[in-house]
Formats: sequence, structure tokens, C-alpha cells
Amino acid sequence: MSAATDFAQLLKLTPQAAVAWLAKNGKLTKSFAWQDVWQDEHGEQFTISRLARLDLLQALHDGLVQSVEGDLSRKDWMRDSEELLRSAGWWGKKAVTDPVTKELVYTTFDPARLKLIYDINTRQAYSTGLWDRVQSAKKTHPYVRYITKADGKVRPAHGAWHNLTLQADDPFWSTHWPLNGWRCRCRVMSMNQRDYDQGTSPTGAQLNKTAPAAVTREYVNPRTGEVLQVPVGIDPGFAYNPGIARKEALKSVVDGKLKGASPGIADAARKDGL
Repeated sequence: MSAATDFAQLLKLTPQAAVAWLAKNGKLTKSFAWQDVWQDEHGEQFTISRLARLDLLQALHDGLVQSVEGDLSRKDWMRDSEELLRSAGWWGKKAVTDPVTKELVYTTFDPARLKLIYDINTRQAYSTGLWDRVQSAKKTHPYVRYITKADGKVRPAHGAWHNLTLQADDPFWSTHWPLNGWRCRCRVMSMNQRDYDQGTSPTGAQLNKTAPAAVTREYVNPRTGEVLQVPVGIDPGFAYNPGIARKEALKSVVDGKLKGASPGIADAARKDGL
């Protein structure tokens, strides 16, 4: 099979980490701009910008979990979500009041918006699961190769990373793990030492084994006024690794529980790796 076919088969699997990521980021958060929930905060929060009803957020979130588990296709999820939003009066254009600016703003729910919501959330879930698998396979496959679609739609910066192959723990992956932007189609794949030493990809193209220089650009979050440095080539809000974010979110939950436990129980739990 081709590399593309292999990847398609991979996405048909039900990675437990992907399901866990969607399930664990079930803390519903009402937001009125995509910048309100920033980068790794998505590791524990689920939001859809300007959807101000928690019951609808919950229903859409639950449907996404079902889809990643293999119970719903994207077509099924979009059909069910449209029916839900129509019955609740949220289909089409709707006005809501932004609690930050106090201004009346508009949001639109249509097929294109649902497709974007579905693709972003499910791809981030699979990306999280892939990170876990890459980390588990480091002993036999210690390298990771960046792969684009290699067509006319690839962003120039992403195209420059095509076939970039670095160690699985290289700092590059903490900020450049796909997705790296809205509608990004990039992916990564593990590589063993033999193939790395051979120096070519499955298509015969030369591997790039040198991490690019860290170059950033200034971005001002319009919601907070915070001045941030975003890697060049990555859309604001995407410069993080969802797999690492999930691990940190889980660690935060565990640390919180251990703080509330007696010292003896907390010490025993740490020793047992709980």
C-alpha cells in the first residue's frame, strides 16, 4: 500500500487517546471569539465560539466523541447537529451579546461552519492520539517525519517542513505538531533508525534532518491585549502540541487531588505512579 493508503487506514482505527482527549476536554466553556480559549487550554475545555447555550455545546461535544469512537460519520454528525441547532433556533445567522465588549455580534451556523468544527476537533483528537503512539514507539522508531499533501494548496511555510525528520523529543514538535493552522492537512509519521540512516522518504525524496531556526512574529490577542510571539508559518492559537497539553491537563488534575489527600496517601499514590 502507499503511504497515503497507510495513513487512511490509520485514521479508521479508534485510538483510545483520541477518544480520551475529546472526553476529557468536556469542560464546557462559553466563548465569543476563538481567542477566548487559547492553545493548550483546549486540552481540558470545549467551546464553540458564540454558541451561548451549554446544552447545545454538550450535545455537539457528545456527538464528536461518538464520531471518534466510530459510532458516527462526519455526515451523521453534521445531519444531527443541523437538526439540533434548527430546533433550538440557532441555525443560520443569530445575534448574541459579547460579554467582554457588550456589543451585539453575529454568528452563523451553516454546513461550512459545522464541517470546520468537526474537522478541527476530530483532527486535534487524532493528533493527540498520534503523539501518544509516537512516544510509546520511541525505542523502535525514535524519529518523526513531517508530511504535507505536497499539492498547490499547501502553505509555503508548511511546504518547507515537508520531510523534515527530527527526534521524537525534539523541541520543534512542542510548537509545530500538526495541526498548524485552520484547515491544515499536514501530518507526521514515526521513522526507525534504519530508514533515517538511509536518508530518504518512502517516495525517495531526501530527508531534511536539520531543525529550522526559531523565528517568531508578534501577535496581539484582541481579547486580552496580550502580546504573544507566534512561530512564523503557524496560525495564532495553533503553536502547541495537543498531546503534551492533554498530559499537562491530566497532571494538573492529579496534582490537585493529591494536594487534598493526606500526606501518607499522597506519598503512596506517587510511589505507585497513580
